Amino acid sequence: MASVGNSYIHGKLPYVDSWDMKGPLSYLPYALAHVLFGPTRWGIRIFDVLVAALTSFTFYRGIRRLTAWRIGAWAAFALYYWIAAAGWFFTAAPDPWIGSLCVMAIVPLLPPNEALCRRRLALSGLLVGCAGLIKPPYLLAGIALLLSIMLAQGLTRWQRAGLALALAVGAAAPLMLACEYFAWRGGLSQAIEVHILYPFSTYAALSTGTNALQGFAAFFARPTVALLVPFAALGVWALRRQPQVLWPVLSWLAVMVFVVALQGKYFFQHWLPVYAPLLLLGALGAHRLASVKGDAPLIVTSGAALIFTAQVCAPPFYDAAKSMYYLGVKHAPDSYYASFQFQNYNAEDERAAARYIKAHTNSNDGVFVWGNDATVRYLADRPNPSRFTFEMPLSLQGPYRKRYRAEAMGELRARPPTYFVAGVNWWAGDTKAQSLAKFPEMAAFLKYGYSREQSFGVVDLYRRNGSAKPHAFER
Repeated sequence: MASVGNSYIHGKLPYVDSWDMKGPLSYLPYALAHVLFGPTRWGIRIFDVLVAALTSFTFYRGIRRLTAWRIGAWAAFALYYWIAAAGWFFTAAPDPWIGSLCVMAIVPLLPPNEALCRRRLALSGLLVGCAGLIKPPYLLAGIALLLSIMLAQGLTRWQRAGLALALAVGAAAPLMLACEYFAWRGGLSQAIEVHILYPFSTYAALSTGTNALQGFAAFFARPTVALLVPFAALGVWALRRQPQVLWPVLSWLAVMVFVVALQGKYFFQHWLPVYAPLLLLGALGAHRLASVKGDAPLIVTSGAALIFTAQVCAPPFYDAAKSMYYLGVKHAPDSYYASFQFQNYNAEDERAAARYIKAHTNSNDGVFVWGNDATVRYLADRPNPSRFTFEMPLSLQGPYRKRYRAEAMGELRARPPTYFVAGVNWWAGDTKAQSLAKFPEMAAFLKYGYSREQSFGVVDLYRRNGSAKPHAFER
């Protein structure tokens, strides 16, 4: 996403000049982080922290209105750390931002009569529209807002119509702006192809080995979720006489779960937008149980809250301690980055490969990535001769693969990169050699034009043979 975000910085376009399937808004925060902090890994995390803090504050204010400030404060703290507990790898996806946009759109309208006005509905619609510019199905979160309008008390039919119109205009505004921008730049057809058509025609068929039953079972078997669900059920019961709150929240939760099922992959990060509505119901259930007379309900509620808090705080607190140890005590940033591993991925390997490339190239020397290691080229801050930022569109079976392969080979032959990076493959069990063998033209291009010069873990760097004329090109 950082690599694609760079397209905005260099006056180019996602989808047209850099390939990835997510919505156009996904890349803007990375572009901003790059402008402010350069090609770093930590710049985007500052944005993450700010967004998470604003989300938690909004969550606190909403739950405080429905319960008490203590419950609101705990829920805000728990939401912040529950997301953070997903860890560095899964929070790198844009799904937490989607969850944040939905919180800031929906929670201020609970209960609706205190906040319903056209300006507020337009803002909420705008936020939902932005969520749709990351992943289109999340536009369905607008159902919760429509229910808030329908269930609000004391409004005339025309007042409800006016609020619904404000909501629709707000939601449509970012979508229309994005379409107009890409059409003006001549990239709308490519955006539709990569962002809409490719996922339906190709990516949807990619099997993760997890069916719906397994995906849902794995989610509800998580200790935090298993602990929270009974309180969420109690929260639903507690809201039975407040339909103007109950139905918007239930629809919010249902839409978040539906979109997970719609994506069909059941990846860990896909569940992150589910956390907020589930936790909101759980906080309401905890408040209802704690208000029951006697010591036992209060003890049960407090104990569950402490256990939940300990579970969600442990991973981020461990990461913070690790940071202080490696960076503050040992002064060993290489060891710090090497501690971030997932399957074959090692953060320090990519960082070291990027440093090596940067030291052995000029700013216009190209780098092409075969695998999923776009981070190497991004950190090295070197141009890509092709719009394909990673291997998947050139590997997955589908109606676009033949054309994409011909396009990639044409670009590589016209502007041979100085370095060819072969690295991690997330979507298949193939080795690097096996995946290349399935693309004979690419394998021949590498075999006859490049020699392996250096390796960093599973990341291999191939340099263009000295007998070939160097070929620099503009970004």
